[in-house]
Amino acid sequence: MQIAIVDDAKENRQDLAILVEAMGFNVVFAGASVKALLAAEHPTIDVVLLNTALLDNGSAEILIASIKQLQHDIYLPIILIANDRNSTAILKNLQLGADDFHSKPFDSLILEAKLKAHLRTRELSQTLADRNRKLAWHNKNVQQEHKIVQNIFKNALSRNLLDYPHIDTFLLPHSRFNGDLYLIARGPIGNLYIMLGDFTGHGLAAAIGTLPASQTFFALAAQGAPISQIASEINRQLHNLLPESMFCCASFVELSASGERVSWWSGGMPPAMLIEPKQQQVRFIEPQHMPLGILNELEFEKSITLLRVERGSKLLLYTDGAIEIGVQNNVALGYKGLQELCQNANWDFAKITQQVTQAIGERGIDDDLSLVQLQCVATGFTHDESTKKLPQMPFTINVKVGPGEIRSVDPIAHILRGLSQMEGFKDFKASLYTVLSEAYNNAVDHGLLRMSSKVKASADGFDTYYQERSKRLTRLQQGEIEIELRYEPSQALIHVQVRDSGPGFSKLNEDHHTFPYGRGLMLIRELTENMRWSDDGRCIEFAFSLNHRY
Repeated sequence: MQIAIVDDAKENRQDLAILVEAMGFNVVFAGASVKALLAAEHPTIDVVLLNTALLDNGSAEILIASIKQLQHDIYLPIILIANDRNSTAILKNLQLGADDFHSKPFDSLILEAKLKAHLRTRELSQTLADRNRKLAWHNKNVQQEHKIVQNIFKNALSRNLLDYPHIDTFLLPHSRFNGDLYLIARGPIGNLYIMLGDFTGHGLAAAIGTLPASQTFFALAAQGAPISQIASEINRQLHNLLPESMFCCASFVELSASGERVSWWSGGMPPAMLIEPKQQQVRFIEPQHMPLGILNELEFEKSITLLRVERGSKLLLYTDGAIEIGVQNNVALGYKGLQELCQNANWDFAKITQQVTQAIGERGIDDDLSLVQLQCVATGFTHDESTKKLPQMPFTINVKVGPGEIRSVDPIAHILRGLSQMEGFKDFKASLYTVLSEAYNNAVDHGLLRMSSKVKASADGFDTYYQERSKRLTRLQQGEIEIELRYEPSQALIHVQVRDSGPGFSKLNEDHHTFPYGRGLMLIRELTENMRWSDDGRCIEFAFSLNHRY
């Protein structure tokens, strides 16, 4: 311990120095005034022994404060050495900042005990100061890293079409980094793409999936890719990137240039609300898939929902933060509460956000929250004229895949990758991919694997369906699927056949529009012409017109 002795009497300084050094401490300063102490060059002082007589000139508070400043934010004990027991003077100086006192004649045992006690307090103060410095350094680095990450996120999202006039958003992150993800981009044929995602948790850990998801979304939207392909590619990336405990609930929307058709893929998100313009009737659009990042590439289901909507309809998307307002206080808003809130606001988005903000103030919130309302009207985007000319040469593409290829590749993506290089096909890539994927997936799931879509109707239907599909696909040892595309330039038609080698099924009851394998075939009928079955249900045939803007 390093001791400083300040006493105007030389004899007192010497006696005290001998006593302190006998205790095993070092006297690094012995002077006649506080001014001399402040001016002296000396190593770190641990305790100052100060004669109270030096504080009788009315500047005690300034002198004590000056001594304390020698160690800045570290505790530096000042022990007053009193020549008498003038309790009033001692008390006054203690109130002004001194820490203890010791009266003459000296009791060496008590003085030593006091010195050691104050040393322990000083050591705790030094430890705390050291930790505070490290924490300040860490916080500074974290702040700098956060700025870097924020800049990366800002650049990653810089391609967002934030000035689109027919969409309103209310994005409320729970912390600096948003675990919800909102993306919007225009397509090459006047169409509009939207993604609303909700990663597990919130903060930086939740937001980390923003980078790969956003870059893939913008790249594929610019190519005119179908939302099923966009969802599939983002799922593949997140499945490889995220830990098993993380995933991303997401909805993808493609609005046609006319504003009259909505393509929809949703996994794990709350049901969207479609509001008709006249009667303002609400239709819930339920999610039909697992969240992104859970299933591997082969298990992932790409099927979409196609909606014909009346112009002027509104589509409200939201993350679960909206319905979980107040959940931490057992007063959750819930689906019904959100719907009533929106109806009370007459579906006016500015009023909706006001009421949501009020609900948050009353109930509290513990998650990221996002609301996105899309008006289904013509997008107003110009069409890329360079993509309208069609090739004049007829061609036929024939692909056969067996169990190994079915388990490892996506033949539709390969076919479309080749077609998209041909003049004019970029316009139709999304719709053609959709119908080919639906036909191919039906052939795999129901033709070869003999799966039933009815399983999905149960509470845990999706899990059951995908687990069973994965088992059957792994066990599949024989069978094949043949895909044929025949292009006739004179009619601007692509004739498609997708055939499987499975056992087939009984003839369809076309009069009652009953289909053996669910909504996927309804989608094919919507987007194509002359759909029919042949070969006892083993082959589906249809014509895809290039004269239509799907």
